[in-house]
Amino acid sequence: MKRSFPLWFAPILFLLSIFYTQTLSAQFSAPDSVWLNDDWYFPDIASSFVDPAEFLPPLLRAETKIKRYLRDERFYDLRKRYDDTLAVDAIFDRALMLCEGNIRMALLISTIAVMDHRRLGLKIPLIGSFFLPLTSENDSLFRLRRTHLPKKLLSDNVRASDKDKLQHFFGSAYLAYTTNSNVIAEYIGDLFELGEDRFVLGGRSDDRDQLANAKGRLFGLGLLKDAGLLPSDILWSPSKEAD
Repeated sequence: MKRSFPLWFAPILFLLSIFYTQTLSAQFSAPDSVWLNDDWYFPDIASSFVDPAEFLPPLLRAETKIKRYLRDERFYDLRKRYDDTLAVDAIFDRALMLCEGNIRMALLISTIAVMDHRRLGLKIPLIGSFFLPLTSENDSLFRLRRTHLPKKLLSDNVRASDKDKLQHFFGSAYLAYTTNSNVIAEYIGDLFELGEDRFVLGGRSDDRDQLANAKGRLFGLGLLKDAGLLPSDILWSPSKEAD
């Protein structure tokens, strides 16, 4: 015998869908930053009625949602309409919201979200080379997110894309904030740079990597004193740096 849903089930589904959408909108409608306008706080709406990300552990859920935020055409349009200064601030601000104000977790999520390689090629003596996956995104989703990443991070006049410097900045900020030490964070960062030269396929360290690391450490340590600090307070604003 063929079963069918009772008629009363349809309006319930409709009301649940409205509640679900309004909940998402409310979650991102109240700006946490006076520096970013309301445009950056667009709601995160999954492609399906039930968002699979909601069933993931907190870290993976936040990672999934912030990568979806970066892939969204609205983020890309806002980045082009305004500038990369606001876009980098928006990444961290969205991470904070997804992590419910947990700064340490937000810095980690931001680092993961801006990874500009899908795989990391490693060369190990006596073993050879192999590739370590850095994201669960398929190739098309990864390329879309990478395209949307801010291109200008550092305030120097070098005409080069800084997309690969984002992970240096947020990663160093995470280390500095977690260890509460510039020395330890710098030491760990230097180990990573040394390992990149020796063990990463095509990897090389440069002065701008070190600059991004240094700026990141300043940001992480600054957050220990001022939880409202944004990346732009360290990266670009002379007036704020002077304070």
